[in-house]
This record gives sequence, structure tokens and C-alpha cells, in this order.
Amino acid sequence: MSKSTLISPHGSKTLKILLLEGAKRTAELKKAETLPKVVMTTRETGDLIMLGIGGFTPLDGFMDKADWKGVCKDMKMANGIFWPIPVTLSHDQKVKPGTEICLISGETNEIMGTMKVTECYQIDKEFECKHVFATNDPEHPGVQMVMAQKEWNLAGPVKVLSEAIFLKNSRVYISVPPKAARFRGKRLEDHCRSATS
Repeated sequence: MSKSTLISPHGSKTLKILLLEGAKRTAELKKAETLPKVVMTTRETGDLIMLGIGGFTPLDGFMDKADWKGVCKDMKMANGIFWPIPVTLSHDQKVKPGTEICLISGETNEIMGTMKVTECYQIDKEFECKHVFATNDPEHPGVQMVMAQKEWNLAGPVKVLSEAIFLKNSRVYISVPPKAARFRGKRLEDHCRSATS
């Protein structure tokens, strides 16, 4: 048998698909209906779908504070793996670690997944905006999104139960302001240069 020439997924030897199917999905969906509900924004729902289809390999859920800070400051998670933008879930209430929650789409009210909370933490939103978007300008759409996040961030592994919103809205348009794109691009270029030197 010939050796595969496929490039390994980022940060992992295999694709980490967190979307459940069949009997496992049915059982988890039934359990989800009994859990405390956390309503997600459109961005958070999109991130959960990306986790489900393996697009965020090697992540197994929403980031903890150490990963959040490392990604904001140096574009690296705590384990040293490159990651350019935080993947976080915000909530308006503090949640005790160990609690299992049901993740709901704020757009469709659909159950999208479950998560076991491993950490509940507060962040410096201005720090995130300054490092990720190179600005704290309140007119910047990325800054507006971060500043609108709720008080607490919840971290932990997820089980994804649906990708329906992705299938229904498959045409996604992403607009990155030129200044922020140049800023992150320069940091990415520097990171790649140091990694190969």
C-alpha cells in the first residue's frame, strides 16, 4: 500500500471531528434537553459548528483563560500550538466547573451541542481587541463584537449535535479591515519565519 501524501491536520495527526451521529447523537440530544441552557451568539454558534466538522482541529472545545491569553498576545495556545484568534464562549452568569450545559443557537433556538465546563473566567476585553484587531476603536466591527460579549467566558470540551445552520447558510462572507489584516498578517509572517529559522 502506498504511503498517503495528505498533509496532517494542524496540530494533530488526525482530524478531530466533534459532531456526534447515530445512537450517540440521539442519546446526547436527549440528555441535552435536561441540562442548563446557554444561548450562543451567531459567532459562537459558527465556532461550535467548526469544532464539529473538524475545522478547528486540534481544539476539543472552547478555550480556557491560558489559551485565550496566549492566542491574544502571541498567537499561540498554552501548549505552543499556533492559533491566531480566540475561540471562546461567553455567558452572563458564573458557572461552576464540572457543570454540563446545553448549547442553544440564539438565531434558531436549536440545540447545537453540549459542553462540560472546566473553567469559568473573566477577560480583559480591551486587551483582546488591542492584540487581535490592533485597535480599540468602538467603530471597528470586531471590537464591537468582543465588547458585546457577556461577563464570563466558559471553557471546556464540547459534543456537537447539529450543523444545520451551516448547511442552510452555506454562503459565508468574511470582511477583514485592511489595517487589521496587515497587522495580523505581519505577525503571522514573523511567526512562520521564526519557526523555520
